[in-house]
Formats: sequence, structure tokens, C-alpha cells
Amino acid sequence: MNAVIDRRTLLTAALAGALPAMAHDKAPLLAGGDISALTWMEKAGAVYRDRDGQPGDCLAILKRYGHNIARVRLYDTTGPGTGNDGWYWPQGSMDLPDVLRLARRAKAQGMQIQFSFHYSDFWTNGKTQDPPTAWRAELAKLPHDTARFERLLALVAARTREVMQALVKQGTAPEFVSLGNEIEHGLMYPWGRATPENWPRLGALLKAGHDAVKAVHPAAQVVLHLDDGGNEAKYVNWFDSARAQGVTWDVIGPSYYPFWTQKTVAQLTAFCDTISARYDSDMLLMEAGFNFSPTRSDGWPGQLENNGPYPASMSSPEGQRDFMVELFEACRAHPRVLGLLYWDPIMIHRRGVGWALKEDTGEPGPNVVSNTTLFDFQGRALPVLDVWKRYTQ
Repeated sequence: MNAVIDRRTLLTAALAGALPAMAHDKAPLLAGGDISALTWMEKAGAVYRDRDGQPGDCLAILKRYGHNIARVRLYDTTGPGTGNDGWYWPQGSMDLPDVLRLARRAKAQGMQIQFSFHYSDFWTNGKTQDPPTAWRAELAKLPHDTARFERLLALVAARTREVMQALVKQGTAPEFVSLGNEIEHGLMYPWGRATPENWPRLGALLKAGHDAVKAVHPAAQVVLHLDDGGNEAKYVNWFDSARAQGVTWDVIGPSYYPFWTQKTVAQLTAFCDTISARYDSDMLLMEAGFNFSPTRSDGWPGQLENNGPYPASMSSPEGQRDFMVELFEACRAHPRVLGLLYWDPIMIHRRGVGWALKEDTGEPGPNVVSNTTLFDFQGRALPVLDVWKRYTQ
């Protein structure tokens, strides 16, 4: 596709339903988002409204506007004492019973499922990758590090099989399964750190997870998810290392935020060209986000302080919509990009909900994504949803 995209032309055509047919034979995009916090949101009294202001079930609203896939992420045990740096997820949220319920709700709406194993009790990313609390306690009792690592391999395989079996049994087998979350520096530290000398162990952990997924549900597409979509050097180094260890995968899953990556959609497209060709791999954007407001409702910056190379004027409902048209067009035009998952579409501004809860008080921290959701501060669907269906049907 062209390196420079006329966003105004694309938007006008998208709203009119007059975009040209795809030049290649490609199925409609997979396009949805992460719904993992929905139970927490609903318990806090969140109300979701459509574009006309009518309240309804959040997933039904998203489905009506064209969402056809939902991301659901699993933490092993949530609640006080299971988090990190004085923060934790609320008990009963994003644990196995909760994610099984969310999977049933998503499937009832006809959505596909992207299921993410965090292999942790709390958020994981490049900085933090703590194994589940119960696993760490068990491993600490073993006599030496070799025994601990061998036991960790067994725990990964057993837990992955157990969860996959539960999903299949209830009729919600996921179409995509990611092993870890943003694992550019590895997972389950210290055993799975992605250092040159430790790659054999990381490779073994990934192979254990992959094999367990495929043993239960061979049709599931295994995703390896890294941050910094657009950074070719990072992905080449990581996936070359994985390939050298005999790790296999079906889909490469980058996160892409203009703020974090400082990359335009055109630059992301060039990256997808290089990486998909080098590894003969499909790609699924595991996370994408863009501000609809320059600040949260309280006037403070959110997690995305700005929208990177895009002008400040685009931190608006219309700017968010225009950006997503550009991103959708790029994904649809690329023969190896399956689609995208928005982050976080449903974690709207609501009293009692924040990015996590404080260990000492149980009070929430700030909701740092409330100005990047697909619903405004009052819970009403934003203009971006007007163009969603065009790309998923």
C-alpha cells in the first residue's frame, strides 16, 4: 500500500461504505478487543450505551458494531497478596472461573476468542513476569535450581492442558492462544528470561506451553506476543533466537501504540512486510490503542501521554476514528495480517475501578486507559465504532 495515506479520503469512503474491494482474496478482518476487565466493571456498576445513548449489554453492543473477536486473559490467582509492588487484581476477576464465564459470553455473541495465558497472578510485561504465587512457594521447597526448572516445565504443561480442557469442555475452544504477554524479555522470571545464555530454558518453557495447547486443541493458533510493533531489530533478534531453539508458533503478535512505538501506520506496514516474510508467519496485532481525549476525565494524562507521531489535534473522538480507519485499511491490505485487538475497549471511567487495587487499602489506582477506550467518559459508544463493521463483514 502507499506509504502515505490520505486519512480524510479513507474516512469519507469508509463512512459512505464506498471503499474499493480488496485486491487479494482475504477474509474479513478479525477485529475486537480485550474484555478481561468486564466482570470487574459490571460489579462496579458500569453502564455501556450505544451510539444513540441506549444502555445494553457491553458485548452485544460491540458485536452489533462489528466486533468479531474478544481477547480474554488469565491470571492464576487474584486478590490481596498475589500482586506486585503493592498492587493486585480484585479477587474473582480474571481468574479461571471468571474467564470461563467471559468466554461463554463472547461465544454467545458469535465472537472468536484470543486466549492469553499470563502464567502469573498479576500483570506481566517486559518489566514484570512473576510466576504464580503458589508455584513460587512450591519451587522454593526444591533442593536446587535444576529441580526447580524441571518442576516449572511440568507446571506450565499441566496448567495449560487443564485450562484448555476446561475451555473445550464448555464449548468455547479458543481460536488463538498466546503464551505469555509481551514476552520480549521472556516470561516466568528468573527461569524464562530471554538472555543469550538462558534462551534454552525460555525455549523449553515455550515448547511446553505450545505442545500442551496443541495436545488439547490442535486447531488453536499459537501466538507469541511482543511489544514495540515496528521495531524490526527486536523481532529479528527474538524470533531468530526462538527458531534456533526449535520453538514453533502459528502467529506473531505485536503490540502497536503510536505513543509507545513512535511509529506511524505506514511504518508498521513496512515492519509487517519484513517480519511476516522472514518467518513466513501470519500476524495479529495483539494490542493497539489511541487517545480519544488528551487527558482522563480528572484532567490528568492517561497511560498514553500523547499519540506519538500523530498530531495533538487527533486526541479527540474524531481523531481516534480517523486513526483506526488508517490502521484498519493497512491491516486489510496486508495479506499476512489477520486483524487487531484493541486495548482496552471496555475499561471505562467508573468510580471504584483503576488499573489495579492498592495492597494496603484495597482502593483503586487511577484508570489510566479511560481516555483510550471505545466508550466515552459517560459510557457511550464513540464515533470509532461507526466504521468498525466495514472491516469485519
